[in-house]
Amino acid sequence: MMVVQKTEQALKPILHLEEVYKIYRSEKTETAALRGVSLSIYPGEKVALIGQSGAGKTTLVNIAGGLLQPTSGKIFWSGVARDISRLSSEQIIRARREFAGLIFQETKLIPHLNVVQNIKLGGHLAGIENEILEERTEKLLELVGLTERKKHRPSMLSGGERQRVAIAAALICDPKLVLADELTASLDPLTGEKILDVLDEINEELNVAYLTATHSQQVASRAERIIEIKDGVIMAIHGKRVRLRELGATRRLAVDNQNRLSIPDQFMRALGNPRSFKATLEKGKKITLSLPEEELYEVSEVLTCPVCGALVENSRVCKKCGTVIT
Repeated sequence: MMVVQKTEQALKPILHLEEVYKIYRSEKTETAALRGVSLSIYPGEKVALIGQSGAGKTTLVNIAGGLLQPTSGKIFWSGVARDISRLSSEQIIRARREFAGLIFQETKLIPHLNVVQNIKLGGHLAGIENEILEERTEKLLELVGLTERKKHRPSMLSGGERQRVAIAAALICDPKLVLADELTASLDPLTGEKILDVLDEINEELNVAYLTATHSQQVASRAERIIEIKDGVIMAIHGKRVRLRELGATRRLAVDNQNRLSIPDQFMRALGNPRSFKATLEKGKKITLSLPEEELYEVSEVLTCPVCGALVENSRVCKKCGTVIT
């Protein structure tokens, strides 16, 4: 196993997002997908993005990879002197070839090219010398376990094998970072586990960092740092031992660059959705949040249905199953 020393260079982020906003506009509405997100990824780090559908995970991954322009904010890539959101599309494409590999749920393989040709394609476009390209391709084929299938076309491969080709293709230009969005969502659990084993091996062998958006416990459990995003804001940070169905047990609330703190929904509902808190600093390290007197009248009774488990507010009848609560 390769040991990466924590030098000063290693402690510098390879990806840094600063106060990133993304607003989708239509004729009548505006939707804020990201609201002032700041984030750094470091060399060799494995990071997972979790959150409900519509939380902003995919938007964040796409902006981090230069596939989508932010409405405002800055994005910095290691090796690029300027904020990439100020670069032209052509400049971003050229810089991305050396900085980031992209892996998506649906593999973007060329049907009429075989495994080797699909892997090499990005290297040819980046102008990598043939000798170097051949060497990298052989190494990657070995790492993803496809040496015996290298002449096969995508239609002759299983879903897991196609995803392995996509991983190798993402790494052909020797990137610092791999960005992935639901990379195991279309795979069965056993195949997904094998893909994650491949990624872990590549992470150790090549010191490539990962930023992965996922709904999967299987994927999240492989990360070293887990970032929970809600309504376009980073709400909390979790360590390795996270259970997606019990996030409250490992959740450390995140304070962003604007000193914003996002309170979990279940806390707010239990307190009656107050609009303000009174903060008290105790002994220099502990902060206590309490409801000011003018907010107390807003606290509502919250019951749990004994039949279906749904929350029942301001009523004695469960709206979900119709049970009368006594």
